[in-house]
Amino acid sequence: PSLHNDGNYIISLSKLVRWLGGKAEELGVEIYPGFPAGDVLYDDNGAVVGIATADMGIGKDGHPKDTFMRGMELRAKQTLFAEGARGSCSEEVIKNFDLRKDCDMQSYGLGIKEVWEIPEEN
Repeated sequence: PSLHNDGNYIISLSKLVRWLGGKAEELGVEIYPGFPAGDVLYDDNGAVVGIATADMGIGKDGHPKDTFMRGMELRAKQTLFAEGARGSCSEEVIKNFDLRKDCDMQSYGLGIKEVWEIPEEN
């Protein structure tokens, strides 16, 4: 039956990601949490060579605030795009290199958590 988890593990996704991040850093991977990617960087031949982080400290009016910080270019031999199913940089790369050619459309799933309220005496 569905929702039968006998013999499976249930874990915290945030703890798993934190652990995996530590393992990646031990191998020399640089991780920049808190710095959203703003642009994909290409070389003269059109190959991806990294990303530029988004500018930070921009007011609602679109002008820099006192806390303004210019984004930085992060160049690498390999660039991993892990921004979710519809990330703006991933979409740009998919379009630029026609990566959806001869592919099935993406499909998505929706999960629902069940919350139980249990009396304290139990």
